Amino acid sequence: MDAAVLVAALSGCQSPDPAIRKAAEEALNQSKHARGQVVNLLRVALEDSVDPAVRQVAAISFKNLVKRDWAAEEGKPCLLAEEDKAAVREAMLEGIARSPHAVRVQLGECVRSLVYCDYPEHWPQLLGQVQAYLASQDQARISGALYVLRFLARKYEFRDEDERAPLEGVVNATFPTLLQIFQMLLAMDSHSPELAELLKLVCKTFWSATYMSIPSILNQEAQFAGWMGCFHALMVKPLPLDQLPANPDARKGWQWNKAKKWVMHIASRLFNRYGDPKLCSEKQDQLFAQRFQKECSLTFLQAALAQLAALSQGGYQSPRVINLLLQYITQALAYSATWKALKPHVEQMLLHVVFPLLCFDDEDAELWGEDPQEYIRKGYDIMEDIYSMKTAAMTFLSELCKARAKGNLDMLMAHLVGVLNEYKAAHPAAPPALARKLDGALLAIGTLSDVLKEKKPYSGQLEPMLLQHVVPLFDSPHGHLRAKACWLAGHYADIEFGDGQGKGPTFSALLQRVVAAIGDPELPVRIDAAVSVRSFLDAVDEEDMDPLRPLVPQLLQQFLTLSNEIDNEDLTFSLETVIERFAADMAPYATGLCQQLAQQFWRITAAGEGAEGGDDDEDGGDDGALAAYGVLRALSTVLESIHGLPQLYLQMEEVLFPILERYTSTDGQDIFEEIMQLATYLTYFAPEISPRMWTLYPRMLQCVNEWAIDYFEEVLLPLDNYISKATDVFLTSQSPNYLALTNQTLETVLTGDGYPEDQVVCAPRLMGVILQHCRGRVDACVGPYLALALRRLAPGVESQDLGDALMVVLGDALYYNAALTLSTLAAQGALGQALQALHTTAFANRKSGKMKHYSSPREKKVLVLGLTALLALPDAALPAEVKPGMPQVTSAILRLLLALKQQQEEHRAHGDSDSDESGNESDLEDDSEGEELGDSDDEVDEAYLKRLQRAAAKRAGGDDEDDDEDDYDEYWTEDEEEEVSSPIDAVDPFIFFAETLHAIQGGDPPRFAGLVGGLDANVQAAVQGMMQYAVQLKEEQLQKAAAATAANGRA
Repeated sequence: MDAAVLVAALSGCQSPDPAIRKAAEEALNQSKHARGQVVNLLRVALEDSVDPAVRQVAAISFKNLVKRDWAAEEGKPCLLAEEDKAAVREAMLEGIARSPHAVRVQLGECVRSLVYCDYPEHWPQLLGQVQAYLASQDQARISGALYVLRFLARKYEFRDEDERAPLEGVVNATFPTLLQIFQMLLAMDSHSPELAELLKLVCKTFWSATYMSIPSILNQEAQFAGWMGCFHALMVKPLPLDQLPANPDARKGWQWNKAKKWVMHIASRLFNRYGDPKLCSEKQDQLFAQRFQKECSLTFLQAALAQLAALSQGGYQSPRVINLLLQYITQALAYSATWKALKPHVEQMLLHVVFPLLCFDDEDAELWGEDPQEYIRKGYDIMEDIYSMKTAAMTFLSELCKARAKGNLDMLMAHLVGVLNEYKAAHPAAPPALARKLDGALLAIGTLSDVLKEKKPYSGQLEPMLLQHVVPLFDSPHGHLRAKACWLAGHYADIEFGDGQGKGPTFSALLQRVVAAIGDPELPVRIDAAVSVRSFLDAVDEEDMDPLRPLVPQLLQQFLTLSNEIDNEDLTFSLETVIERFAADMAPYATGLCQQLAQQFWRITAAGEGAEGGDDDEDGGDDGALAAYGVLRALSTVLESIHGLPQLYLQMEEVLFPILERYTSTDGQDIFEEIMQLATYLTYFAPEISPRMWTLYPRMLQCVNEWAIDYFEEVLLPLDNYISKATDVFLTSQSPNYLALTNQTLETVLTGDGYPEDQVVCAPRLMGVILQHCRGRVDACVGPYLALALRRLAPGVESQDLGDALMVVLGDALYYNAALTLSTLAAQGALGQALQALHTTAFANRKSGKMKHYSSPREKKVLVLGLTALLALPDAALPAEVKPGMPQVTSAILRLLLALKQQQEEHRAHGDSDSDESGNESDLEDDSEGEELGDSDDEVDEAYLKRLQRAAAKRAGGDDEDDDEDDYDEYWTEDEEEEVSSPIDAVDPFIFFAETLHAIQGGDPPRFAGLVGGLDANVQAAVQGMMQYAVQLKEEQLQKAAAATAANGRA
């Protein structure tokens, strides 16, 4: 398409006639990949003689084509000719330099794409062009070069060290000239927005180039002094306030505010990272930090203090700059040199800068009145906190009174108490200005709650303060004070009142007022009250909850009503607390709660899907995802609260299944852990797994196969439930064939490349679930499972957890069918290798002498059961290559049992006797019956609930280091994740081993002598000791069973 035809087509795209517009768009679309088209689009966009509107359409068309087709799809040829791409690269820098703003914005996105895709491999000349443009005396070219240089630095901003090598060349080639430009710009007698834009570009380039580490050039004397001098000059440069936009929204985009923001970004980050050379590990960073500490930290601090002091005199800085200035002086508290410089200014800063920032202001009042939902969102949004000057002021206050409390805490508290008393004396005729001041004082007191609860004399004055100054505010005519009273009451709900924590008339009065405030006419008050309820409930001990139970219906109704008004994660957390603390009372409300929460979830997700297609900012989607996550957590809490009422789970399933079905797919990527937790509850606690729930099983496996490998640990929980609870369905179903689908997933995960080993470890664990629950029914799986495990072990694994789990598959297979396992390994030519690997890992030690492998009791138990099953085989069933090594099998079993016994004793020594240390769940059940704790199933459920509560925390990766971790820690970090009923729970490994040896001794004495007689005297003695220990355990089991029977008879 030649230039004239192209211009006509671009003009046609703006035609009001739909037919002309459609024909023009079609013509452009058909020719987009034609030779020369992409170059011609750029030329039209840059041609001064073309109508500006047409140029902009050309720039947009060019941008869309570049973003879509510049880089070739994998395995396919590029749709744009290489000659055209070369021509575009050649013209790009000059185009950026010469184009008007509307076109430059579009071309800027293209430059970014080209730099990220082509530099340096396909665009090596770019750096030379940028250098030449920077050195020119042409302002347009300098501006264009700064624009492109920013993208060059940005490309490497977050890259690892081995990928940042090209950045060093960029910095060395451009920073000397860039510094000269920086100095020239600062010396210009101009306040134009264009100057501010260039200053901002220089700062942003420096930010990206130094984000990961300090380039060596900055440790040169002239470069260090020059750059730091420029930053200081820009920090103190007065703003041209005569150009300040009157509209607050317009001020956010004012270029001078942006330039100030970026220089303060840099100053704060440099101080945070390089304020103390001892915190730096790299030599270049240490050198830079030494100079920064000596030459800049105090200078920058004085500049920051001057900027803040000007605020008390009516000066102006943008909220973001104030936030960064406060971050700088907060960091200054950490170092003695900067603290000494800051100390004389603290009182002035606190009373005249920091405190006013805490007070309720005009902007707060306007937002409260016009958009209370947005007021709430900003108050609870962590991202808003990061950028908020009020939050920065609170952080300074808190850090000051923690790190430098002497003199400062008393001075500040005197001021705050003065405000409290001033308002009390003026009430009820206190003017709005005093009410706003009081709001700030209450915010400060809440911010200091951790300090005041510990510091005398303040800790003893908190209850009177709450009674005299906070309780009356629940009746204030000012909504913001009612809200602050709720917020502050929540912060101090856990103090020691006169009658103890969570008790007494003051606590009760505060709780009653907070609960009443959930019905306040103003939404922000209702939300703050509802969120504060959580703190009150957390402060009450379990035995003191009964007087609060009458509140349950009211609280649930109020929370659900609020949830329909606004989506707020903290509100949902508070609802969770109500459900958790009153779990025993939830049965009458569970179905209704579940229905309303499900409706809320669907409403949130529908709103989020609608926002994706609109112009909403990115944060809106994040808010929706957080709210949806909170609702799913609340649903899990409801399901947990009714675990003793299995019949209710079928009603819950009716409500929740549509959510599970929809989001057990790629749609659920953001909330998959929570979806799997819901599925886990429904498959574990329901009386049976419904056909409808079984339809999710293949979908879960499909997710793991295609995208959810990082969630395999969460998926393993419901998969385990399906297999263990409905084994017949799992094994007999043919359409779909659940066993075959599971085996396909196991093969995919264990043979695939690039899967994280902390998730791959779930595959051998799933094999163990199948072999244990389907014993005698899946002979055909033994061979493939062993082959997969040994194949995955063959090249070695980085994670010890994964290596151990793969070896435990061998233990599971031996216990499943020892003869079949031996013959299968022999057929695979891996018998000797497998048994030798098991023996080696069983005897590998840490420096402490403890076992290096198989850290969890369950792993030790499975291996003991498997190797003992091997011992039980008659000699005739043993392959010839195994027979000579049977005494070593006995030694390995003994080693595992001794380690398991020691681990159990250490666990008992830590005072936890609630669970059976041999992994034998039946002992736990007998204990519970003797203590009248309900039936044994409830005890299993409690253990399972603990497991579910930990499911959201990712399991730590394996560690091959020969460290000396405490086995007690291992017991909990490893074994707690396997608290789930299994057929092997009823088998005590000590008794199983002893009874097996007794049987061999009685039935084949020569064989017994061969197994034990060849061992040294110490090992033989240990074998006898272990057999005696097993007799003791057996007697204890019988005594417990008899006691339980007697207790049941009395009942």
